[in-house]
Amino acid sequence: MRDRGKIWPFISVAAGACIVLVVVPLMVERERSSRMATVEANVSIGDAGRVESSLSNGPTYRWPDSEVPRTAERLRDASAVAVAAITYVIETSLVGHTPRDVNEIIAGITRRQLIPAEWLTSQPGILQMPRATAHVRYSPARLTVEVLSVPNEATDGPAILIRIPDLENTGVGARYFESMQLDGIRYPNPFAPIPEIISCGWQPRLFKQTQMPDAERAQLEQWAQTIPKKS
Repeated sequence: MRDRGKIWPFISVAAGACIVLVVVPLMVERERSSRMATVEANVSIGDAGRVESSLSNGPTYRWPDSEVPRTAERLRDASAVAVAAITYVIETSLVGHTPRDVNEIIAGITRRQLIPAEWLTSQPGILQMPRATAHVRYSPARLTVEVLSVPNEATDGPAILIRIPDLENTGVGARYFESMQLDGIRYPNPFAPIPEIISCGWQPRLFKQTQMPDAERAQLEQWAQTIPKKS
């Protein structure tokens, strides 16, 4: 009971940081993306045949199949896995059970249908996504999750590393790390210090598309501070 009491403040802070810096911005971006993806049909006044013809012959825009949209797709998938995994860790820890290993986490988020079942592999902590192989790392001592997204091909973009919670983040905003090399990538050790990650040829990147107004971020941070810390 004493050890559990010591871990409550950390769990509360981790939960608040996860909500403020990752979950809420991702929800905002998801809503924004859904609006951008909506296509308003051009309807002409006339008979039904002409309307149907107008809709079927209208221009249809498709994203080019290039490195940029592939990287964005991989970042979306890796972020979803990271958020789902840390949410599972926090929820189970709050009820007195700390996940034993990464296999338990993956099994838990799969039962909740937070990731597609077809991503599962027979290798512990490894998910096979459409354009990347994701290595899910977990530290029970730190209650921290990392997702390392390794591209299947060079055209799928750079390698991506997401860590939640990012305890070494001093307030620069929600971030991830991106390899600066497409060939001969040096992968950092699990939960390596930030200087070591950078020395391996990686650079931090902000989730710029998920930046929130300063006023809204301040309100969320203030709300996170009001979460009661149990001891």
